Amino acid sequence: MGDYFYKENHIQIIIIILLILFILIIYYKYIKVSTNSESFITIVSVLDDRAGFYSMLFFTMNHYIYCKNNNYNFKINTDKWLFKYNIGWTDYFEPIKPIEPIQIYSNSNDLDKLELDKLDKLDKLDKLELDKLDTEKKYNHGDVLDDYTIREYSNIIPDFYIYNTNTIQEINKIKAKFNLIANNYDSIFIRRGDKLGAESDYIHEDMYIKLLLEKNPNCKTIFLQTDDYNCYIGLQTYIKQRNLDINLYTLCDKDSVGIIVFENQKNVLNNTTKNKEYISNILEKLNKTKSVNEMNSEEIYSHVMDMIVGIDIILNSNICVTDYQSNVARFIKLAHNNSNNVFDIMNINNDIDYNKKVCPAYSF
Repeated sequence: MGDYFYKENHIQIIIIILLILFILIIYYKYIKVSTNSESFITIVSVLDDRAGFYSMLFFTMNHYIYCKNNNYNFKINTDKWLFKYNIGWTDYFEPIKPIEPIQIYSNSNDLDKLELDKLDKLDKLDKLELDKLDTEKKYNHGDVLDDYTIREYSNIIPDFYIYNTNTIQEINKIKAKFNLIANNYDSIFIRRGDKLGAESDYIHEDMYIKLLLEKNPNCKTIFLQTDDYNCYIGLQTYIKQRNLDINLYTLCDKDSVGIIVFENQKNVLNNTTKNKEYISNILEKLNKTKSVNEMNSEEIYSHVMDMIVGIDIILNSNICVTDYQSNVARFIKLAHNNSNNVFDIMNINNDIDYNKKVCPAYSF
């Protein structure tokens, strides 16, 4: 009788052990794997004081796409951001929403694929020198975590480039002032200033309006976003000399001959041979221009708000003519409500290749 109870208890213990093992297998294969298994990995994109607004933004977009594709947490750090007014990112935009977990896999084949994907992710972590899975890793301007298509950059803009209430109010106020209704006006974007020292070729403003009128001969309203008021003067002259029935609006200050982001860029402007004929005419004013990195917080806020408002007006225009020499112009191309209506004055007949893998901070 004793041997019988001993054998029965032994069998029960074995059954319990098997049940525990079965539950553990189910947990690891169907529960743990199917949840956000990499959620403890956080990539921090640092916006600091080493580059312009949209140049830094493109690298942050790269970090965001990387996190979204690999199911990692994403955060931004704007403690030392050049364009910080008070808090940082939320001075102008809504907080960035957490990245949604990856799709739950429901069958064994998908689970096997997921396991392989996890191994691949771990290999990428080694390459990124993430020594611990429970730590944050910071990446800066210039850090490209992986190569993505131009279309991928364009597609994720609505995920985080979301204005806060104050920014929306400012945008609506300016649109009401100029009576601008989405898609019922056209736009021109011209960036000069420090860009003329090395990065950009000077293009006369007449070239932009000529192309715009080719694309829309019935144009009645043009919004000009520029940092050089000479562009506005030139376009007004073009319109008046031809008796065109066109209203031209801009937010550019009458005394502005170009934005200078960093004070040391004045040295380049004073010594360059590039665009020298035009630069020589405005060099005295450029040297007196207060650079962005010398501005106080109130001046920073005013500068950034004017920029964001002006760009939003362009993003909702019918036809936009620009050149892709600047990060801002490339952002406009990707974020416009109809990117097919954004035209590059330097390459009129060819649109960009959205399947090309390149960070737009460099080029298209």
